[in-house]
Amino acid sequence: LSLHDALPILGAQIDLDMPQVTLQGYPEAGATSTFRPDRVEIARAGQSAVGVDEPRKRFRSPRTLAWWTEHEMLYFAGYVLWNYPQLPFLLLQPGLTFADAGTTERAGETWQKVAVRFPEGFPTHSPEQTFYFGPDGLLRRHDYWVGIMGKFARGARLIHSYADVGGLQLARHIEMKLGAW
Repeated sequence: LSLHDALPILGAQIDLDMPQVTLQGYPEAGATSTFRPDRVEIARAGQSAVGVDEPRKRFRSPRTLAWWTEHEMLYFAGYVLWNYPQLPFLLLQPGLTFADAGTTERAGETWQKVAVRFPEGFPTHSPEQTFYFGPDGLLRRHDYWVGIMGKFARGARLIHSYADVGGLQLARHIEMKLGAW
C-alpha cells in the first residue's frame, strides 16, 4: 500500500500570516477541517463542526503514543502543513531566538548550523530546532523532535535540490529521516 493509496486527496489552504490551515477532504470526502494552534475543528457534510480546544494538551495522554484521534491527526498535520511550506521564511516570525551552532561538513560543503528557539505556544514540532544552511544560503537540513510524542521521536528533513520558481528557490527533493540526528 503506497502513501498515495493510504491518504485521501486533500485540498489545503494555508494562511501564511497566521497559523491556520483549512483542509478539504479530511477525514473523508465532503468534510472540511480547520487547524489553529488553540482549536481544531472537523465539519462533516451536512453536520455542524465538532472541535477540540487546546489540542496539543491531548498529547499528554499515554494513549497518543499508540494511536491518534481524527482531531489529534488534524492538529499534527495542521502545524506541519503550516511550517514546512514556508521554511525558511517561517524563521521570520516574531519571537524566535537564534544562536550560532557552529559548522558541519556534509556533502563536500561547509554548512552553517543555526539553533532556533521557538516561543512557548508556537505551533511547531519542538521548541528547539537546528537548521543547516549551505554556502549559497539555502536550507540543507532541518533537525527537530516531535514534541507531542517526546524527545525520542527525532526527525530530520534533508533538502537535496532546489527549483527556481519565478526567482524563488523552492525545495524540490526532500528526504525525511526519522530517528536521525
